[in-house]
Amino acid sequence: MSALIDKRDMTYDRLGEVAGADAFLESTGPDDETRTAQRGKLNRFTGHLGELRTADAPGFAAEDETRAVSDADYIARARAYVASVSETIGFAPEDAVEFEADPTVTTTSEGMRVVSLRQTLNGIEVWAMSPKVWLHEGGRVDRIVGQTASVPADLPAKPAIPAEVALQVAAAKAAEPRTLQSPFGTDELPRLDLSEGFERLSHQPRNDQPMTFSKGPFEEPVPARLVYLNMGDHVRLTWLFLFSRENLAAQYQALVEADEQTADISAPEILYFYDTTNHAVAGHVFKQNPGESTFDEVPFPLPASDYPTLLPAGFPSEFMAWNQPQNGNLTTEGNNVRALNGTSRQPVRIALDGAGNGVFKAREDTPEQFVTNIFYFCNYMHDFFMTLGFTEEHGNFQTTNPTGLGKGADPVLAFAHPGPVFGTANMSTRADGLAAVMNMGLVRRGGSERHTADDADVVYHEFVHGVTNRLVGGLFDANGLEEEQSEAMGEGWGDYFALTIRNFSRPDERVVTGSWVVKRPEGIRQRPYDSRYPGGFGDIGRGPGEISGTGNEDLTYQEVHDVGEIWCAALMEVTRKVSAALGDKKRGYRVTWQAVVDGLKLTPKDPSFLMARDAVMSAFKAMRNEGGPLTAEEYEQVRSAAWSAFARFGMGFDAFCPNASFFGCRGGTQMPPPGRDD
Repeated sequence: MSALIDKRDMTYDRLGEVAGADAFLESTGPDDETRTAQRGKLNRFTGHLGELRTADAPGFAAEDETRAVSDADYIARARAYVASVSETIGFAPEDAVEFEADPTVTTTSEGMRVVSLRQTLNGIEVWAMSPKVWLHEGGRVDRIVGQTASVPADLPAKPAIPAEVALQVAAAKAAEPRTLQSPFGTDELPRLDLSEGFERLSHQPRNDQPMTFSKGPFEEPVPARLVYLNMGDHVRLTWLFLFSRENLAAQYQALVEADEQTADISAPEILYFYDTTNHAVAGHVFKQNPGESTFDEVPFPLPASDYPTLLPAGFPSEFMAWNQPQNGNLTTEGNNVRALNGTSRQPVRIALDGAGNGVFKAREDTPEQFVTNIFYFCNYMHDFFMTLGFTEEHGNFQTTNPTGLGKGADPVLAFAHPGPVFGTANMSTRADGLAAVMNMGLVRRGGSERHTADDADVVYHEFVHGVTNRLVGGLFDANGLEEEQSEAMGEGWGDYFALTIRNFSRPDERVVTGSWVVKRPEGIRQRPYDSRYPGGFGDIGRGPGEISGTGNEDLTYQEVHDVGEIWCAALMEVTRKVSAALGDKKRGYRVTWQAVVDGLKLTPKDPSFLMARDAVMSAFKAMRNEGGPLTAEEYEQVRSAAWSAFARFGMGFDAFCPNASFFGCRGGTQMPPPGRDD
C-alpha cells in the first residue's frame, strides 16, 4: 500500500487555526463520572476526539430483555449514542451528524460488540471518517474510537465535473508505467493503452451516484462514486474510482475533483491517489521453506492438534475439508483457497484411487509444486485465524459459508507464477463477498532462483494483510489501513504473525524474516526483531543519520515497511514479556495472539500506533473475567508486562501523535498512572 499523490495538508492543526476549536473539551475530563476524554486523544487534523470513554451509559431498555437482542439493536444503540455525545466528540451544535452503519456487528473472543460506522453528509461518505462503537453484551456503550470531522452542511451534493471527465484523468494516472522497489528487487509495471475508452455499464439513482464503467485495459470494471475529502482547512467533493492492474498486482484508488472549486473543469486534478495492494487429502509441501524444512507429505487438512492455537468452545473438532472430490479427481481449488498456476490459470489436478485417496506429489521446483505449496500455506492460515475469531461472520475468505453468516464467494485466489511477477509477492483485499488475490513469483538473486510460494514468511505475511484489512475498520470496503501509520502497522502485523506462528514450537526464537527467499541471513528488514531492536515510535519520520545509537546511521523510518518494523518489534516484545509474566511460553503466545486479533476488531479505520496499542490493551482487559483466560492477578501481571513492552518502543502512556501520518510522532516511556483503566 502507498499513497502516490496526497494533496491533503496533514500538518494542518485545526486546534491551532480555529479559535475555540477545543472548547468542547470543557464538557468532559478525567474527573467526569459519565464521559472520559484525554487531550492526547485529539486528532489535530480534524480537531475531534479519537476516543471517548463512558462509565455509566445505559444499556438496552428493560423491554428488550424479554426478546433476543439482534445486531440491529446494537447498531441502533451505537448510532443513538454517537448522536447524543456528538458535541463532546467535537461536533458543533450546527454541524450535521450523520452516520451509516456496517450491518455486520463484530464480536471479540470475550463478547464485546463492535459497531462500525461511516460518516456521511447528504448521503455521501466523508472519506476515511469511520469510528467504531464498543458495546458490552447488555448494550452498554464502553467507548467510541476513531475519526470524525466537522464538515460544512452546505457542501455541494451535485458534481460540477462529469464522472466521465474525471475518469479520463484518473485512468491516465492508473495506466502509467511504474517501477516498484521491494525487498525482493525491482519490478516494472508497463504503460496501458487507453484508446478504447470506457463505457458506463450501470448507475444507481442515489446522492453518491454509484456507477460502474467497462474495464478498458484494466483487469476489472471500474467502479465510481462521490465522496467528500477533508483537505485540512476545507472539504472537497470528489469522484472516487478504483482501478485494478493486471493480476491485481496494483489496485489504485483515485479521488478526483468534482466540485466548482476546480480551476479547469475540463482537466480536474487528482487530490489523492493510492495503491491498496500489499506487496509482499495429502500433499508434499515445504512446511516452512526448503532451507529449514524437508519436502514432506502432510494431510489436507491438517489435524487440529497441529495448530499452535486451541479450539474455541463450540468449535468443530476438525477443520473443514480443504477440497472436495469431483468426478474422481481432486484439485488445488477448495472452499477457502483456489490455488492456480499464474500463467495457465489452472489448478493442480490429481486422480483418486479406488478408495478415494489421493496425494499431491509434484516434483520440487516445478510450477505444480509451487501451486501445491501456496494452497497448503493459505489453508493453514485460514484455519489458524478461524480459531482466533476471524470467522465467517467477521469476513473470512470462503466460497461457501456453512453457518450462513457473512458473505461467501470470496476465497483467496492464490496465483503461483512460474516466473517473476510484478511485486514478487502481494495481496489485494476487497470487501467481504469479493475474492482476495495473492500473487507469488520467483526471486532471482545471486545466480539462484527461489520461489516466494515456498516460503512461509512471505505467504503468511501477505495472508495477514487480508485479515487485518478486513478486521480493522469494519467490512464496508476492507480498506481500513490507508493512512501512513495504519499502513505501516499492516506490514508489522504481517511480520509478527509470520514469525510468532513458527516460533511457538521452536526452542530458539526466530527474529529474521525472508532470509531464505532472498538468500541473505539478515533477511529483508533493517534489523532483527529481538529485544535490542533500535527504533521506536518517536523515530517515525526520521531518516538516515537521525536515529540515536551507535551503528544506527543507516536506519530510516520514512517508508511504511521500515516504520512497520517498529510495530512488529513492539508486538514481539509484548509476546515475550507476557509469556514471561505467565511463566508459560505457549500460554503467553496464545493469550497475546488472541489480544492482537481482538484488538484488530476493536481498532477503528486508519488508526495510529497508539490507537492500535489501546485496542490490544483493552483486549487483554476483557480476558479478566470469571472463567476467562486470565485471573485478576494474572491480568495485572500481563497488563504491566504489555505496557512495559510498548513503553520500551516509545509507545508509553505519554506518547503522542497529532494524527495517523508520520508527522509529529513523539515517543513516551511512562507507564499509566495509578487508577488509570485500559
